[in-house]
Amino acid sequence: MRYSLGLPEVAGRRYWLVETASLPEHEVLRRFYEVVEAPECRWLYQQTRLDAMKEAGPVLLDVTAAPTFPAEQLEAWGGIAGVIIDTPLSIEEVQAHLARLVTVRLKPEGEGVWRFHEPMALHLMLGEGLLDRTHRAAMQGQEARWYWPICRCHDGWLFETAVSDRTEAVQLPWPVTLEAATVRRLSGIQQLSRLMPVLADLLDRHGLQKDADAITALWLDLEGYWSEVAQSRQPARQAVEALAGAQRDASSLSDFRDRMQRLAHTG
Repeated sequence: MRYSLGLPEVAGRRYWLVETASLPEHEVLRRFYEVVEAPECRWLYQQTRLDAMKEAGPVLLDVTAAPTFPAEQLEAWGGIAGVIIDTPLSIEEVQAHLARLVTVRLKPEGEGVWRFHEPMALHLMLGEGLLDRTHRAAMQGQEARWYWPICRCHDGWLFETAVSDRTEAVQLPWPVTLEAATVRRLSGIQQLSRLMPVLADLLDRHGLQKDADAITALWLDLEGYWSEVAQSRQPARQAVEALAGAQRDASSLSDFRDRMQRLAHTG
């Protein structure tokens, strides 16, 4: 199932690659050490060209002994960037694999650092398939399940899942090249997180938390709305509040879409 309320049961070992820069210093590790008896962790950037700033980057935690730790911390920290990975591989193997993904080639800018653990990016690249199937398999690695939080619904966090069932690693040249259109979409979508509470309310109201097609359609609608907001230079906070109001006042999904279209063009 592509979407689930809460995390599925562990398949193999469970790791959490999580952002640290937006939290107080060492907050992630402090909480991790409090709940895991023999904690294991690795910095994503260690032994890469970003090694000097590794402690300001994401950290990989082995949460096999505390598989609900990520969901519990999401409740405390909100929508922090991160991805949960179930795989039989060791933490050293997982860190080495993920470290290869840090660098990408961006058209037309050139080589850059890729925050691939951002839920918005994961949704597009793995969930919606902006990466082709072979590159998705290479990104995830062998026998891996990746989960990332989309929005906080009434009954818990909604997670999206991407599964790689390959038993052998896919060897492809990396860094991957992201075309200009993909780069533009990724750069624009990061701000879309502001609209995730609206998506959560829509899913709750219409009982769509497990309807992948409906979620995809709503996501595209929201992405289009945000693009129009950016082009017309509407104040972001005003645009979010207006759409939240449209969701509350709409009598149906189609009515909401009509209201959203009017807001996008009139502000």
